[in-house]
Amino acid sequence: MDEPEVDLSEVEFDHEELRVFWELARYHAKLNAAPTYFGPTTLESVPPPAWAYGDSAEESDAFVAQVLADDEGSTTAPGEDYADEYPETGTLSILCDGSGVPRALVEVSDVTVSGDEVVESFKVVYQP
Repeated sequence: MDEPEVDLSEVEFDHEELRVFWELARYHAKLNAAPTYFGPTTLESVPPPAWAYGDSAEESDAFVAQVLADDEGSTTAPGEDYADEYPETGTLSILCDGSGVPRALVEVSDVTVSGDEVVESFKVVYQP
């Protein structure tokens, strides 16, 4: 079996391109609607977590292409990966491709725990 070209565990998910993406996504998803006299909200100060799916850049790129084509997606993982801290419906995150480039702002739409597996479904909120 070939080694992946990019080790996704070493991809940097905190870079200027991510911050620029977040500014655009917040605006287009209308997440910055609070009047400025309230001061900055958490969403304005801290971008949501960024992540990439898969064991290789190619797998991640294919997953992103499918999610963008369908405007939704899901992941399945062992429950132990979540350490009993499952995501909540409405939680935002930034889906990146295999190179760490942000491709979509996604929102958790459903979390199902079935036996030892957790299925996390999400919908695309914004894509450039």
